[in-house]
Formats: sequence, structure tokens, C-alpha cells
Amino acid sequence: MFLLGEPFTAVLAAELGLVTRVLPDRDLLAAATATAQKLAAKPGGALRASKRLIKQASIGELREAAKSESREFSERVHSAEATEAFTAFREKRPPNFTNLPKPRAAE
Repeated sequence: MFLLGEPFTAVLAAELGLVTRVLPDRDLLAAATATAQKLAAKPGGALRASKRLIKQASIGELREAAKSESREFSERVHSAEATEAFTAFREKRPPNFTNLPKPRAAE
């Protein structure tokens, strides 16, 4: 789904576990307020500790992923594919990626 870059509905995002729940716009503020009130009633020290532990468990992986994404983005933005995509956008035509040179394999 992400590779195709196509939009998807909030309901599908919930089914896939990307969001915790889907609400109509009219219910959003009430739900956010209720959630905030529930959190405010909890002991602050325990909430801070929980948040810190959750972040700590994944911070190293997140930092490494961000570095990898940055390197990949830099390579991709300078690729023949990007050049074709940008040119097609400027020329208001669909991009054609079929005759581009093959990228070199990672060493």
C-alpha cells in the first residue's frame, strides 16, 4: 500500500493498526478532551516514566532509521528516476520510468 503511494481511508488505517480509532469530525474534540482528562487523572511521575521507557526502547532504532532514510533520500533525489519525475511534473505529463538506466547494485 505504501509502495504504491495511493491514499487510503481512515477506516482502513484503523483496520491495519496505523491509528487507534476513527471518529467523525464532530466527535473529535470531545474524544480528545476525554482522553486528556483520563491522562491528567493518572500519576504524572508514572506517565513520564512510561513515556521515557517507551521512547528509550526504540530511540536507537529510530535514530538509525532516520540516518538510513536521509542517505536513501539523498541518493534518490539525485537519481535518473527523480529527474524524470521532476521533468514530467514540469511538463505536465505522466512520468516514464521504463527506459532509465538501471541503478548500480550496492557494494
